[in-house]
Amino acid sequence: MVSSSVGFKKKRLIVALAAVGGMALSSSAWALPSFARQTGWSCAACHTSYPQLTPMGRMFKLLGFTTTNLQRQQKLQAKFGNSVGLLISRVSQFSIFLQASATNVGGGQAVFGGTNAGASPNNNVQFPQQVSLFYAGEVTPHIGSFLHLTYSGGGSGTGGGGFNFDDSSIVWTHPWKLGTNNLLVTGVDVNNTPTAMDLWNTTPDWQAPFFSSDYSSWGHVPMPFIEGSAGAGYPLAGLGVYGADIFGPNRANWLYADADVYTNGQGIQTNPVGGFAAFNTGPAGRLSGAAPYIRLAYQHDWGDWNWEVGAFGMWSSVYDASIPNGNTVLDVNGNPVFISSGPNSNYSGGPIDTFDDYDFDTQLQWLDTNDNNNVTVRAAWVNEQQHFGGVGGVLPAGAISANSTSPSGNLNFFNINATYWYHDHYGIQGGYRNVWGSANPGLYGTTYTNSGSPDTSNEWIEASYLPWWNTRFSLRYVVYNKFNGVGSASSNTLGYGASAYNTLELLAWISY
Repeated sequence: MVSSSVGFKKKRLIVALAAVGGMALSSSAWALPSFARQTGWSCAACHTSYPQLTPMGRMFKLLGFTTTNLQRQQKLQAKFGNSVGLLISRVSQFSIFLQASATNVGGGQAVFGGTNAGASPNNNVQFPQQVSLFYAGEVTPHIGSFLHLTYSGGGSGTGGGGFNFDDSSIVWTHPWKLGTNNLLVTGVDVNNTPTAMDLWNTTPDWQAPFFSSDYSSWGHVPMPFIEGSAGAGYPLAGLGVYGADIFGPNRANWLYADADVYTNGQGIQTNPVGGFAAFNTGPAGRLSGAAPYIRLAYQHDWGDWNWEVGAFGMWSSVYDASIPNGNTVLDVNGNPVFISSGPNSNYSGGPIDTFDDYDFDTQLQWLDTNDNNNVTVRAAWVNEQQHFGGVGGVLPAGAISANSTSPSGNLNFFNINATYWYHDHYGIQGGYRNVWGSANPGLYGTTYTNSGSPDTSNEWIEASYLPWWNTRFSLRYVVYNKFNGVGSASSNTLGYGASAYNTLELLAWISY
């Protein structure tokens, strides 16, 4: 929050007026030092704490992270005949972000049945867990960028480590002043992560808890397709358009719409990070055709409060690419295709699995701008409808498709949580997560139960300390009521009860 003599509403108006002067729209909002250098603002102007946004932060994101505190004469601008000089900021747009973690799972890594082969029996430390390099901020007065390159140190579900593009985007935008109390912002973007452009902390790319160790139990829980399709997790490329109409007295009403279409982001080769299955116990194939995504949200501001309600949908078709060597499938024209490249092969025929994801979410936020205290409460429910083997093929005996033992199913994820920050230094947050859906041994495996149940629920609580805005330490404890269908030890094929998956995490990050 902003601790100054200028009231919050007045600051929001200043930012809105800056849009009329030609600012732009961009992508995912991190509390990056490059933004602070560019604007001269404290991180608290736009964040309650990273990555949670205030209304001012949402406006800054809509305007493309191009708002600056530089006078126009401080930029290099010239015109000589038909030659136009370069218009460029003198401040650095680069930031670096380092994350480390230490993890203890109640029953040790053995509770995952050997799926974490490279892990210590317990008390796994990652230093670094990941290092991220960002180029984020104004490129031109109407173009903003958020390029995010991440090095992962390896761990559960991440392979041996390496570099990948994480959630990134480049955006062109234009603000339109439609009256004293009406501002319309429109834009076109390219990005690699569904929901990355969103302004609230209720969608998959930005929801709490905001960090997690690679060795935590949560990484072994099945998730809807859209929850695991972040840039480094499942390579996608998307083209989208969006608009935000901010209207009414004090511009207290926000109406936001976003529409994108995604396709494979790595040419025709095998997904370099192993596909979706390596991260969230799901299909390992590539997209078949385009996957559309649509988002609608409404926010209302009053006094120190703001409230959002929204929904989204994403419709994805994925090649069922886990067919073993030596099998023949039929392509879309009914012609036989021999699969010789093994699991994760990228043939263009054979069975197709569809994953239709639908969401309903809401967020309520209170901001005390005098004392720098804030509360944010969030809830979201994602329902996924699954259909397997949409195109016929010659598959192993008894299989509907290579990835499923059922022709259809569903998967649900409910996440409710709340965060309180005191004087921008001390935070406590916690919540409840519940995953439930159709049992499917072919899709989710039988490591934990013979039925292949995805049913999981837990409560979590986290305490955090920010000695400075670019440094954070957090301690989180997660208690499981059920884990992949496991309640008591007798229901687990490995002989562990749900409490064996309880996880303690110590997390730290620093950015510059």
